[in-house]
Amino acid sequence: MLWQDIREKHPKKWLVIEAKKFHQTDDKFIIEDLEIIDIFDKSFDAYDEYRKLHRKNPHKEFLFANTEMPILEIPITQWMGVRT
Repeated sequence: MLWQDIREKHPKKWLVIEAKKFHQTDDKFIIEDLEIIDIFDKSFDAYDEYRKLHRKNPHKEFLFANTEMPILEIPITQWMGVRT
């Protein structure tokens, strides 16, 4: 499903999605094909569902995003050092 079609069908919503086809550049995660897992009005509900799915299936690429985003490109954050 294309992001533009999803944006038109679900305006101003938070989505939990699974990236079915994607590629990475040095600084972006670009999704080419996705599946909508669930739709929410509030970001914290979408994040909570994302966390549950990611814990159950850590090998899959789940994301949450708002349909207000014109382009679905997720920046990649490189973590440096030790986190405690």
